[in-house]
Amino acid sequence: MKRILVTLLSLGLIMVFAMPAAAVDVKFSGEYYAQGWYVDNPSVLDKGEKAGAASWTNNSLRGPNAFYGQRFRLTSEFQVVEGLKLVTRFDAMEKRWGDQAWAGATGETQSRTQTPTGSPSNGAGSALAGAGTVKTQENIEWERAYLDFNVPFGKFQVGYMQYLTWGTSFLDTTLTAGGIRYYYNQGPWQVVAATEKRAEYVGLNANNIGIANDADRDLYDLGVTYKFTPGQAGILYQYMRSAQNKWQQANGYLTQLNGFYPYAQLTFGNFFIEAEGVYGTGTLRSYESTTTAASVGGTTPASNAQNVSLNAYAAYVHGMYDFKPAYIGAKFVYISGDDNSNSDKASGSILQSLQMNRSFYPTLILWNDDYQNNLGNIQGNIPAGATGANRRTGQTYAVRQEMDNVWFYQIYAGFKPTPKMDLKAAFSIASADKAPKSDVGTTGQAGYYNPGAAVQEFVSTKYGNELDLTATYKIYDNLTYMIGMGYLWVGDYFKGYDNNAVVKDNYLLTHKLTLNF
Repeated sequence: MKRILVTLLSLGLIMVFAMPAAAVDVKFSGEYYAQGWYVDNPSVLDKGEKAGAASWTNNSLRGPNAFYGQRFRLTSEFQVVEGLKLVTRFDAMEKRWGDQAWAGATGETQSRTQTPTGSPSNGAGSALAGAGTVKTQENIEWERAYLDFNVPFGKFQVGYMQYLTWGTSFLDTTLTAGGIRYYYNQGPWQVVAATEKRAEYVGLNANNIGIANDADRDLYDLGVTYKFTPGQAGILYQYMRSAQNKWQQANGYLTQLNGFYPYAQLTFGNFFIEAEGVYGTGTLRSYESTTTAASVGGTTPASNAQNVSLNAYAAYVHGMYDFKPAYIGAKFVYISGDDNSNSDKASGSILQSLQMNRSFYPTLILWNDDYQNNLGNIQGNIPAGATGANRRTGQTYAVRQEMDNVWFYQIYAGFKPTPKMDLKAAFSIASADKAPKSDVGTTGQAGYYNPGAAVQEFVSTKYGNELDLTATYKIYDNLTYMIGMGYLWVGDYFKGYDNNAVVKDNYLLTHKLTLNF
């Protein structure tokens, strides 16, 4: 009898809690993919190199890598009333198949209430120290939750939502950040204004209390778009204020940047063309005092702190003609780089710190977010320390997801033998806009940040050439299977500062099953 009463009580409670929710219309959408990889030479160095050779330090990945990975993503929209909804999104089981690090050296996916072996809290004094690391995103990573509601004079979105998407896919990164966004539509015009909190910093230790209250990073957007018969065009202005380095007690600095992003997309019959431009200007480093030395990257400049201004440029053009069932196209990208030539001026190499251009995917290897997330940076013989990064912008010289400091040219052609199949080939040529330097100053002379060492310069600006072949087939309207092959003829850029280093080509084979619903 007691069990029956407990069961009835439980059902009653479920109905009580469920009844108010029944008035809410819930819509689900999402994605699941499983992808297999074979990457022959992720180090882009000589796999047969002997210990002590020029590029031995960076050649730990000199063997091929093969694995499967997957991700489940779910977006939920809770329509409370007409014009008001709550939107959420989370990722789950985002991991390589067989990865045991998250579970503490076991491959089991059982429920766990205890802290797994290898938790990040296992410090040097812990019995479990050094036992591995735990990545919570391999379980559930709740990324977005925001309100979307209409008002008589427009629409607001408030909470954690998607930012860094504007105009074309160029420079896009599907970044999630907290903020407020406002839309106003009038005929073919749309105005958008937004503020986002990219970072809210506090002191790194007790000594910084009262010093780091302003150590945050805020962005403000104001944009307008206009839709007309052939397409659409718009321009976005963005202001960024970052005080994340003001907490430095040695001599902190403030960053204030302005960005202008015009774009246009046009369609004329079977011909499509799009373009986007960038002009960035402002103060990269404004020190609180220029009469004292600044601590930068663990080194002290030869002279007092130097304020650094920024003027950067970028351009993107993409054109495609569809012959149905065949099509051809071409892409061009220019993004200004910075080579540390001037102590008080930077001319680019800023997109990494701005977190831009991670969703552009121009190739299968170079600047591909999927590739870099699974295989890491394309390091080659580029040093991993301070000499392998831009001293002012902080951008590593290794190739990451964010395309930057580049002249990029691509031609492609495709053929659709059936409505469900797409065969495509693309050939790309890429080189750096500026050959990176290890420091400010003339090559061979003493540096500004490290006066005891001579300034070095990369031996080449050539990233390399890449051929990509893909075949995509729709098994169902919502289920797609892709097979791809990419071959990278590695350029001497990856020799870094040492012309004696030996670089070797790399290729990958991949296939991917994607469900969208």
